[in-house]
Amino acid sequence: MRLFKMKLCHVLLVGCTCAIYSSAANADNTFQESKHIDPFLGLEFSSFVSAGYGFDDNVFNQLDDHIIGSNFYFLKPSMSILGHRNTKDFGFYYSGNYRKYNNDIASYQGTSDQNYDDHNLTGVFTWELGFRHHLELLANYEIGHEALGTGVTNGFYFSDDAPLGQHATFDLFSITSPIQKTNKRANIKYTYGAKGAKGNIVFDLLQDRLNYDNYYKGPFSTYLNNENMIETDANIIFKYQYTERTRFDYKLIYKNYNYKDNQRDNDDFIIAFSLMSQITGKSKIEAMVSKVQKKMQDDNFSSIDWNVSYKWQPTDYSTLFVKSKSEEKEPENTGDFIKSFENSITWQHQFLGHITSSLSYKHISDKYQIRERTDRYDNVVFNLHYLFRPKIEFIFDYQYALFHTNKSTDPVLINDENYERRLGYEKNQFGLSVKVAI
Repeated sequence: MRLFKMKLCHVLLVGCTCAIYSSAANADNTFQESKHIDPFLGLEFSSFVSAGYGFDDNVFNQLDDHIIGSNFYFLKPSMSILGHRNTKDFGFYYSGNYRKYNNDIASYQGTSDQNYDDHNLTGVFTWELGFRHHLELLANYEIGHEALGTGVTNGFYFSDDAPLGQHATFDLFSITSPIQKTNKRANIKYTYGAKGAKGNIVFDLLQDRLNYDNYYKGPFSTYLNNENMIETDANIIFKYQYTERTRFDYKLIYKNYNYKDNQRDNDDFIIAFSLMSQITGKSKIEAMVSKVQKKMQDDNFSSIDWNVSYKWQPTDYSTLFVKSKSEEKEPENTGDFIKSFENSITWQHQFLGHITSSLSYKHISDKYQIRERTDRYDNVVFNLHYLFRPKIEFIFDYQYALFHTNKSTDPVLINDENYERRLGYEKNQFGLSVKVAI
């Protein structure tokens, strides 16, 4: 009898230990940033850094020639400062991305350098002016880049010899490094209505300034200057909480795009309706339908767009996301506008409480409305996170990208001259990194 009681106690002890371990694993299965409180001002500091090694098999995003692979090292620091005083909250955030490649490419103009360092600074200030009045200010400053073969140099290529005719080559325009750019963003948002009320009205004003660093000469310098843009958005949103699980939003949106070349200026007038509903405890849907009226200098058009996402979480450790949307992208300098369709699916799964995986596939189809051109993008992303300690995480990341088009030689317009391109690329990229809270 005593032996039976001892065995029963052992079983109960093991069961309790397993239950405690399982509970702890479920509670601590995400990376935890280190938080430090300033005893004088009460500010909360947190930071972490990621460092790793990777490989890119098509650094210059080329179609069929000069496809150069290179390994690289990267460093990604991040920090935040948060504060609270009475009805005011503020936050300051910084993130950086430093990358150094080991291999580069030589052409008849010299050697290119693809190393870069990006920086992002964000400040957020919120103020509860009263029971029904809420103010939020946001400022963002970003120093970034566009990799060669993307963005404004999409379809540009290298040539070992001076090509005949008009060709968009990096050598012709003396482009040897990523295209540097800065984004300045300011946002002010005022909300009328008590927190938790069934209805709120939001007035939202935003301005985003995109500027390319231009130290080039000749036609490419003019082309780059004309890509600088100022976007101004004004939104009025009425939010109605229909039930605890369902909310409706009604939106009026105005967007203005301003370029140095006034012929490219255009406006968007948008009426939108959105629905957010927690259908069951395991599924959630967010859907928006909008009517877009676009007014350009030489043409006007209207379109019906949508943005639908569905989340299904059958268990605590597995989640599925499905998304579909359509939108209008900014016209090129030729005046041709783009209708874009995007569909994606993502599966996230957790193993053993401290290993998390994510697998996603995204397909984008961009259809030009004037010339007969269709671009297709296919992207696959897989990453695996291993939480070695609450403040130490190992990450494996793999990305596959395919860009193909039915007009691979579609020219780019530079100073009223057409330069032939080589559009399309295929690339694989992976990285191994460690993330540590400081």
